[in-house]
Order: sequence, then structure tokens, then C-alpha cells
Amino acid sequence: MFLLDAGEFFPFGSCIDSDNKIIPIGAFIEHENDRPASLEVISLLESGMHKELEQGRYLCGAIAVDVLLKENEKTFDAMQIRFFEIGKEYVETFKYIIEEGRVEFDNEPNSSFNCNGVA
Repeated sequence: MFLLDAGEFFPFGSCIDSDNKIIPIGAFIEHENDRPASLEVISLLESGMHKELEQGRYLCGAIAVDVLLKENEKTFDAMQIRFFEIGKEYVETFKYIIEEGRVEFDNEPNSSFNCNGVA
């Protein structure tokens, strides 16, 4: 929905907790115009993710970030998904285009991610 409305999205995440429940996660940074820098939000999300993983509250998690991808001197909009487990991180990037009121992703992930055996 954010992509269709604004053509971009703010970083967000989800995790699988120790009870195998999917939990959405976000970050709040007070800012005068309600739009803190994405890098601050990403940093807060990642540090929170690492903390919760280390404390055993999360089995794994992921953070989605809106990025620009450069290939062969062309620039594409893309969604980068950063996957986290204790001691491991994976990154997948998916190019997307917005047309005719919908978002289309035009590539498949390069690897499979398995959250500590949770399928």
C-alpha cells in the first residue's frame, strides 16, 4: 500500500518469536516533520533485532528497506530484505516497478532462507 500511495516505503520488519508467532516490528524516532532519516530507522530496527535474538525472544527476523539498485548503468527501485538469525545475516534484493495501480516484482530470490527450521 505504501508503494502505491507514495512510490516508496519506510523501513519495517517482522520476526518469528520463540512461540513461532509472526510479530510485526517498527521503530519510532521523534522528528520535527515526522520523517526521520531512513538510516536512523534502519539502525534502530537492526539493533533491536539483534538484541531480541540474543535474548532468545526471536528465532529470526527480517527488515525491509526501499533501495535503488544499479545494474549495467541503469537504476531500478528495489526492496532489500535483510534476514537475521543469531550469528547470521542474509540479504535479498527484489526489483519492482509500479504501474497501473499495482506493484510488480520481477525477480526471484537468490537463496532460500530457513528460520531455525521454521518453514
